[in-house]
Amino acid sequence: MRNGRIRLHRADAVATVVLDRPEAHNALTAAMWRDLAETVRQLSVEETIRVIVIRGAGDRAFSAGADIREFPERRTGFTAAWAYDRLVSAALEAVQEAPQPVLAVLRGLAVGGGLELAAACDVRIASDDARLGLPIGRLGVMSGLAETRTLLRLLPPGKIVELVMRGELITAGEAERMGLVTEVAPVEELEVAVQRWIDRLLTLSPETLRATKELVRLATSGITPEDPRYRALMASVYESDAYREGVRAFLEKRGPAFGAIRTSQDAP
Repeated sequence: MRNGRIRLHRADAVATVVLDRPEAHNALTAAMWRDLAETVRQLSVEETIRVIVIRGAGDRAFSAGADIREFPERRTGFTAAWAYDRLVSAALEAVQEAPQPVLAVLRGLAVGGGLELAAACDVRIASDDARLGLPIGRLGVMSGLAETRTLLRLLPPGKIVELVMRGELITAGEAERMGLVTEVAPVEELEVAVQRWIDRLLTLSPETLRATKELVRLATSGITPEDPRYRALMASVYESDAYREGVRAFLEKRGPAFGAIRTSQDAP
């Protein structure tokens, strides 16, 4: 990407997005938040991509959060803080709204905005040396609305407050018990665990995975069955090639061979 700090690799049906500032524990600059949003939006409409992986460069951090060195210019005063909030929100929303499953690979630190980015992903696979937390009280900042909503997908409100009030990092094991992390693997087995998830996801209907993510968003917004968005979502599934292939494969007692994902923009 433009600033050279968000790297993208494609390998068949898998796209890997790398936060590439290992010398700064992959702290996210304003430009990186912007490029992250653009990268994920681009991948969202690529029908050949069926899984997105987000990870940090090196072995010391997924991301230490927003780059604090930018705060005096980027987040001081309401106007600047609001503009920065919009950048972060756009990135988190792009990740959550991607039709593909999004996996976060957590090695080392996942702190502040880094933890909130991981929470926006669908699956979080952590090494047993990962450390997570929201030590924002030491900076005098607050999480934005979008960041808090990503955490509310995983934690009760009181647990979010508790994380901030503790002001310290927790282990991957404790994060797993809280529901913040999907799976914890020994450092030496982390990549095997990630590949196992990728392989599993590639055996599933991309249409079902896309529809499930969209349905959860619709269901939590309080829509009724008569809402045209729900009807369109049902039509997109039950009129899809993936549905026909899944049923045919079951009846023929074979594994399904699913094709490219069909995005929600294509739904009738």
